Amino acid sequence: MKKLILIFLIFINYTVSYSQQDFINWNTVGGNSNRDGISKDLFDFTIGFEKTFNAPNTIWGMPVFCNGNKFTTTRYTSLNPLRALIITFNFNSVNPVWTYGASSGVNVIMGFNDNVIYVRDFQQNGNDTIFALNAEDGSLLWKSRFTVERGIIWTAAFTDNGDLVLPGSGSYRIMRINHLNGDTVWTNNRIIPNTGAETMCINGNTLYAWEGGLTTPKKIIAVNVNTGITKYSSATLPGDGDQEIPFTVSKNGVVYCIRDGGLMYALKDNGSGFTELWSRGVSHPVGTYTQIATGNDSSVYIPYGRKIYRLNHLTGAARDSSIDLVSSGTINPRFAIGKFGIINAGNGASVPSDGKYFTFSSDLQTIYNQVPFSYNYYCGPTPGGFINIPHILMAGAGTDIKARYIIIDNILNESSEIPELYTLSQNYPNPFNPSTKFNYSIQKEGYGSLKIYDVHGKAVKTYFEGFKKAGEYNEEFNAGGLTSGIYFCKLILNEINITRKMILLK
Repeated sequence: MKKLILIFLIFINYTVSYSQQDFINWNTVGGNSNRDGISKDLFDFTIGFEKTFNAPNTIWGMPVFCNGNKFTTTRYTSLNPLRALIITFNFNSVNPVWTYGASSGVNVIMGFNDNVIYVRDFQQNGNDTIFALNAEDGSLLWKSRFTVERGIIWTAAFTDNGDLVLPGSGSYRIMRINHLNGDTVWTNNRIIPNTGAETMCINGNTLYAWEGGLTTPKKIIAVNVNTGITKYSSATLPGDGDQEIPFTVSKNGVVYCIRDGGLMYALKDNGSGFTELWSRGVSHPVGTYTQIATGNDSSVYIPYGRKIYRLNHLTGAARDSSIDLVSSGTINPRFAIGKFGIINAGNGASVPSDGKYFTFSSDLQTIYNQVPFSYNYYCGPTPGGFINIPHILMAGAGTDIKARYIIIDNILNESSEIPELYTLSQNYPNPFNPSTKFNYSIQKEGYGSLKIYDVHGKAVKTYFEGFKKAGEYNEEFNAGGLTSGIYFCKLILNEINITRKMILLK
């Protein structure tokens, strides 16, 4: 029998004001420039409810990116002529706040960082133009005079200062782009791999990338992020001439990569070269658009046939595996793993009708949720939103972007700093529509307030403000005129502050 986890949150000295640190950000494929799929800000409990955002119809799903209170994605609206536009939402509205490129171009997002959305016009000829949009209104900030390599879904890796690292074109085989104006900071003339789905990773001051063409050996190279100079490379990694499989680098500098038609490798960057920790066979073919992830305990998650495997990071041995995630074809899983190690994964089914998003236990043995979503092979689950109001966003074909609100109300987290002089109950029911009830007690009279706020900090209901006598009080909150979302019930008295989160779901 599954346990129902109910969580209560009490905040001390809570104020309804937000900064960038209050949000879960997912800036590129894999969530960060390591591409490890980990979001330490995500409270990844398994209980939640679903919300649908309305988007222009798309032929297939594309990656969703979150930054602050906004998220953005590409929508392929036409194949003949090929057209793709950008849409951007905030988490408080089910409709886009703006769109870009509805009438022209194939606008594909490369990343979303510091309120700027980085886009390329996909020309399919190695001459993609790149530009930056203001996330507030979609206005053009800059358009680079440099072009980048063609690619279906590759995305930028970001340096510490926000610059982009991209696959270049011509002799500029890797480029670091100044995020403020689109100029190049440096270029690197490697032998470019034959791929439309390349991944580059950054860990610390080192960029990791594939090198090698159709007829030349394939290696992982380590590049100085500050200078663009190649420091060293791995030994040749045998496999097919083609190379489209991405890779991941862990925070402690281990590169996990799978060669097309070859083995999987764990390569430790030792500061002057790579040491092979282990290699192992995998079930081929491995999906072109897949991601490798590392868990909170350093376990490694990979596609294996129609399953996901969990590997021992020290030996490469299989620890666990999921059930088959598709009935036929291959999978292209992408992962989002939060604070408590729960695995959110899209199967990226090569047979579009098999597309699904899953929520697993960390050992892959328990499935908490399944959400069907066809044509999800280019995208994966995306965490986003407020840290205390997290979402898992899911995309695919059609007009919907779905979000699972993860409910983190209700494990009691009492603090010894709160005197027993004051209590504020969790409202019931929660979620509610349109009314809910709660109670509070005051054992020592004093000055303060009891109000309900929306997520912007606006008071939508005031029960008292000023002097309050001791007593037991019962209240009702009717939200009939308000929109669905998160609200905060906040009791302040004699400098004691208790807050409860309330979810209105219409």
